[in-house]
Formats: sequence, C-alpha cells, structure tokens
Amino acid sequence: MRIPKKLPSPLSEAPFGVADANAAGVSPGQFRSGRLAAPYRGVRVLKRPQTTEERCSAYAVKMPPEQFFSHLTAAELYGFPLPYKLCNQPRVHVAVARPHYPPKGRGVVGHRLSRAPSPWTKGKLRALPPAETWCQLGSTLTRDELVVVGDYLVRRKRPLCTMDELSAAVIAAAHTPGIETVRAALGDIRPFTDSPRESELRLIIVRAGLPEPAIRHSVTSAEGMFIGTPDLAYVDEMVAIEYEGEHHRTDALTYENDIIRREQFEDAGWLVIRVTKSHLGGQHHRLIQRIERALRERAR
Repeated sequence: MRIPKKLPSPLSEAPFGVADANAAGVSPGQFRSGRLAAPYRGVRVLKRPQTTEERCSAYAVKMPPEQFFSHLTAAELYGFPLPYKLCNQPRVHVAVARPHYPPKGRGVVGHRLSRAPSPWTKGKLRALPPAETWCQLGSTLTRDELVVVGDYLVRRKRPLCTMDELSAAVIAAAHTPGIETVRAALGDIRPFTDSPRESELRLIIVRAGLPEPAIRHSVTSAEGMFIGTPDLAYVDEMVAIEYEGEHHRTDALTYENDIIRREQFEDAGWLVIRVTKSHLGGQHHRLIQRIERALRERAR
C-alpha cells in the first residue's frame, strides 16, 4: 500500500494522539513507516522532543484532567534557575492527588500528592503552582540552591509568588521529602532581587562570615539626586557591590552607562567593588578579602 508523504493537518504540526490520528484517517502503514516517533504510549510526533517543554507538550496530548506537571519539570517550565546538571531531564515528572493513581510508563516519573492543588497553566501546560513546586525541590537542591530559586520567585520584576505564599506552601508541605532543607532556606530568601547571580554573590559573602549587605538601597548625591541602586550595599561604610554579567562587557551602551554610574557613585563618596562570573567560582577568597579590607578601611 502506498504511504502518503504528509500527514493530514493539523497532525503534521504538533504532537498527536494515536486515537486522533486514526479518526483523521492515518493508515497503519503511516504508523509503521518510521517517520513518526513515539515519546509516550499513545502519542506520536514527527520529531522526537529535545527540550523539557517539547516533552511536556507531547505528554499533554494524553494527559487527563487530574494530572499536572510537578517537581523538576514544573520548575523548568517556570524558568527556575536550576543547576545545569538538572536541566532538560529525559523524563517528565507528572503528579496527581489522592485518590487518583500516578501515571507509569516510559519517559514519565509519577507522583502522588496527599492533597489536590490548584494547578497553574504555563501556556497550555498544567503545572503545580510555583511556591509548591519550590517545596518539592528540597530533596534535590542544596540549601543555597533553594535560596537562589526562592529569590527568583519573589524577585523585583515579574515575581511568581510572594513571601507569604512561600511560607504557606512550606507549612502545607510538612511531610514532603527534604522539607527541613526547605525550611532552612526560607529564612535566607530576600525579595526584590534582580538576578540569580546577585543571590549567589550575597550567599558567598554571608557564608564567609561577613555581615549581610543590603538589597535595593538607593544612593543619592549630596544634592539629593537619585544616582542608582547597587546590587548589594554596605550602607554605613558606603561600599557598593555590583555584579557585571557578560552583557555589561559586550553591550556598548551598557558598558558606557556602567562607567558613568560608577563615577557618580564615587563622586557621592561610595567605593564600588565590581564582581564578575569568575569571582563566583571556587576561588572567591580574593573577593572576600577585598570586601573585608574595604569594610575595615571605610569603617575608620
């Protein structure tokens, strides 16, 4: 029997269920042609999914109403700043609440929760809310990694939840694996941060035994004009700590504005310590020594 070259629309544009394909007139020969991949039982795609979002979109074709994405899968859908080694996992995490039973099968990690949440939708995908997803990561992430993610959730721009919602989620997740680590991390979270790197920098400073710097402190000139808000600041000593990502070097306008901004800080009596990605690696002792020296000298 002759195998058609193309699948009928819209099956040629997105993952589809086998039952839908049969109803659309796809022949058994097309299923056996080798042109279709089967990432999950009952689901076919023209191209095997390569990303977490693509895997979720494929699984969603067969996802019943009581199921939703959870754990690392939900975290990736929300854009949590996870360690690289945990990103783009080959299996999707799917949860249900009692009395339903979790899914099984190739490419799926099933979970059964004690209570039914109110899932969010990320695009067309149904997932556990961000605060509850964060609580599920306690058995996977370290305390400081949880803090970085928590800062991201309550960040200054487009936060995904509030501190009250995080606290409520921790209380509700009393029997979740790793909840002790989650509770410890909750106290270290600071709202209104601007980037995960800023959070990592703050934790490096604090873990080294230095006083915790302030977040979102506004610096003004002697005339009372607003100059800027450094990433981290020691207000009494007038020491500003600025993390500079790659775009600070490669973007000409950003680079020029950084120079002007730093000059304005210095004119107002502030010392600016610039930090790059290399300072956040295992060899950050020089950064700590520099901050210690600055605080000691400025305190005089």
